[in-house]
Amino acid sequence: MAYHKEQGLKGSMRENGFRAIGGLAQRMTSGLAKGRGASIARLRAEWSAVVGPDLARTTRPDALVAGRGARGTHVGVQGAGKVLRLRVSGAGALEVQHQTGQIVERVNAYFGHRLIDDIRLVQGAVATRPAAAAVPAPDPQTVREVAARAGAVKDPELRAALTRLGARLALKRRSALLAAVGALVVARDVRAQGLTRDRLLAPLPGDHILGRPDAPNTLIDYASFTCPHCAHFYIAVLPTLRREWIDSGRLRLIHRHFPSDIVATRAAQLSECVAPDKFFATTEALFRGQVEWLTVGDPLVEMVKVLAPQGMTEAAAQACFANDRALDKVVADVQSGQALRVMATPTLFINEENYGNPGGAEAIAAILRQVGR
Repeated sequence: MAYHKEQGLKGSMRENGFRAIGGLAQRMTSGLAKGRGASIARLRAEWSAVVGPDLARTTRPDALVAGRGARGTHVGVQGAGKVLRLRVSGAGALEVQHQTGQIVERVNAYFGHRLIDDIRLVQGAVATRPAAAAVPAPDPQTVREVAARAGAVKDPELRAALTRLGARLALKRRSALLAAVGALVVARDVRAQGLTRDRLLAPLPGDHILGRPDAPNTLIDYASFTCPHCAHFYIAVLPTLRREWIDSGRLRLIHRHFPSDIVATRAAQLSECVAPDKFFATTEALFRGQVEWLTVGDPLVEMVKVLAPQGMTEAAAQACFANDRALDKVVADVQSGQALRVMATPTLFINEENYGNPGGAEAIAAILRQVGR
């Protein structure tokens, strides 16, 4: 079972979920990445968020290079994998050397896939970034409007936090997409609090349903496109369930998104931009090609190639990533999962009960025989 890190939408709305979606939304404002050039550009632009302000003051990403000739400090093999050439000021070189393994882990976790295997340090001056301009306080009218939108949130601490964040986004947004996400998350939190558990475990508007809508048994799958266990469910488990339970009209499957990182969020958006009758075919294609698009080049480019037979192009992907409706659905699914205390992917609800990841088709069939209708 793949448990989510903080960046991967883990935990309660107050402590992790709201902050995590905000972080994903900010990173999604950049265009479709293209190879090493885009990766190193992203690293340079977001280096402080990747490694923290202390390391960011003494280091700067210089280039991504092939592993030949690297010292293999992280993987322990001469010349293995991709290497991040990291510029470091002379005074901090020794300290940074001892943290190379940690830096590798942070970089890979930030990108949501194995971007690098090692660090190569090069001595050089590290330019000091200019101090960020002070952010002016929101005007009273903006604060009142945002507070009114968050007024239905019962938790006073969460309501105050949403009001502060919403006002800040309204004042200092980097793009129309980020502004939409800021308002959207507040709205979705209000919606999630207004829905009972029973309502969340029934089909919701916009849900993707495989099988007869009136089937007596319901299986809700919260999944992430970068989760290998989710891929196993779609590739190895679902065909049996479909043959024995879904096609016979006894079971309906509801797919909901619970992305564990920015790459999974992008994939979820792409699945939302196809025609509704092609959603499950697109989802299956992404899961079947998961290893390919996660390990060959930049995933944000490779996943589009995997979907090319279904008519996906880079231009269509760019339009999809700017589509508020697609992101709206992904965020709404995450909100419903958090309200249901989803902590990992896949998480399966079978007839209103959380069974986590029960295993293969036989295990799920056994549960259905026991609690089925």
